[in-house]
Amino acid sequence: MAPTSTIRPTAEYDAAAALIQLKNWEKAASVLEGFRNSFPEHELQPEVTKKIAYVYRENGKLSLAANEYERIERESEDGEIRRDALQVAAELHEKDGNSVKALAVYRRYVEYFPQPVELNLETRNNISVILKAQNDLQSYLNELENIVAIDSSAGKDRTARTRYLAGQAALVLAEQKFDAFAAVKLVNPFKVNLQRKRELMQEATKNFSQLVEYESGEITAAATFYLAEIYAHFSKALLMSERPKGLSTLELEQYELAIEDQAYPFEEKAIEFHEDNIKLISRGVYNDWVEKSLQKLAEFIPARYDKPEETTGIVSSLETYIYAIDRPAPPVPLEPPEVPELESEEPSQAGDSTTVAETETEVIEQSVETESVENPEPAAFDRIEEAVQTGQATRR
Repeated sequence: MAPTSTIRPTAEYDAAAALIQLKNWEKAASVLEGFRNSFPEHELQPEVTKKIAYVYRENGKLSLAANEYERIERESEDGEIRRDALQVAAELHEKDGNSVKALAVYRRYVEYFPQPVELNLETRNNISVILKAQNDLQSYLNELENIVAIDSSAGKDRTARTRYLAGQAALVLAEQKFDAFAAVKLVNPFKVNLQRKRELMQEATKNFSQLVEYESGEITAAATFYLAEIYAHFSKALLMSERPKGLSTLELEQYELAIEDQAYPFEEKAIEFHEDNIKLISRGVYNDWVEKSLQKLAEFIPARYDKPEETTGIVSSLETYIYAIDRPAPPVPLEPPEVPELESEEPSQAGDSTTVAETETEVIEQSVETESVENPEPAAFDRIEEAVQTGQATRR
């Protein structure tokens, strides 16, 4: 066919389509690239780009395919096509092992398309995963803060999925507060470090207590577990704290008793929170965080919680655990109340979560309200300081 023939572009395009039908990817790519170079102004160029992207993808040339999908986004004026093209391009870069390019494409997506909010947060979650893998901690935490802030201001666009993603992000941010709190050692100058640890404790408990607002059984259980661990850690930190120097044997013994007296209530509080967590089992919530609370209770109260599982001749569920806990023989059971069905831990779409929220968060909300976790035991801190001052006065 003559190079200047008016039907040549259509003939080459049809030839490429036929080669695609035959799955002759190499030849199809060659014909399509030839079309692109020979007829740069032709109206079929956008379709040629789509076909080249498809051919490269099917032929396993992921990087080339990703570049073509980015080109589709640049050439198209259709918002939906542009969104899909960027998503596919980023995913192909990731599959090809090029996280740097994937990250750049994901960032373009969230900048260009703030709506729909759910898709924006899904993409930001992908960004956070890449940043975490790159050990870029500050950027990772910044992206988690973005997820929390966008979900919080989403209004009617907030969904079960956006709450879940934001809840997971908020949990990681709260864990940073826990780590900062745990890192402060009760050493000399004791009063200064105690005050610093107290402030961080209040900040951490506030962050974890707020997680119940995300209406997720998994996140509620995680928050309850960490609230327990905050108190358990503080109890242990007191017991392991640096002792005043120069005390006699009797004075040191009295000091040890005073510290133990102040540490014990914090351990009791930790047990209460862990026990609150396992109450979620009766609400239909069982996950790794509830299991961790059971393990901690087995350490605190082995006589009650560190027992083998009971077995019966009937298996009602492969996911049901029955822990042996000392209790009187039960009365003849009445008709059991219905347990509301819980939503998926990782919701994929919006749904009615009113009943779920009440079911999953009631236990922890009661704890937050009754235990004043945002200002934990202020009198206890004063008593600890008095014990230290008494020890120092005795030494002098």
